[in-house]
Amino acid sequence: MNTPKTIPRKVWWGLEAKSYTEIAQELPTQDESLRKWVAIYAVYHLNFEDRHPGELYYKFLEDARHSKYVIVEFTLPTHILETRDSVGANDTTITTWKILETEEEINSFLHEHNINPKLFTPPWTCDYPLD
Repeated sequence: MNTPKTIPRKVWWGLEAKSYTEIAQELPTQDESLRKWVAIYAVYHLNFEDRHPGELYYKFLEDARHSKYVIVEFTLPTHILETRDSVGANDTTITTWKILETEEEINSFLHEHNINPKLFTPPWTCDYPLD
């Protein structure tokens, strides 16, 4: 009997313990002019009510503000990563966005979309471009 793949416990616990707000992985793409990532955000860790003036979250996070998690998959033109110091939301193309409430729902989503949960890492270890 095969054990279902899940997000590595150390990575998941880091997300749950607020060591980081999101976990991510870079996905392969057929288009050499694009790079693609998928990320899982722990939305419930974000403070939407008591923010610093001018502090904004990406729209996909604002839209998920009353949920526990959101998965977002997006592409980004390679030339933007090579020519700019920072990346903005307008530079990305969101290809998948889903609100989820439990780890089981996340694992099911990943399985349905053929995303290997074992490849999730903290964002800084996979060149995740969104701050």
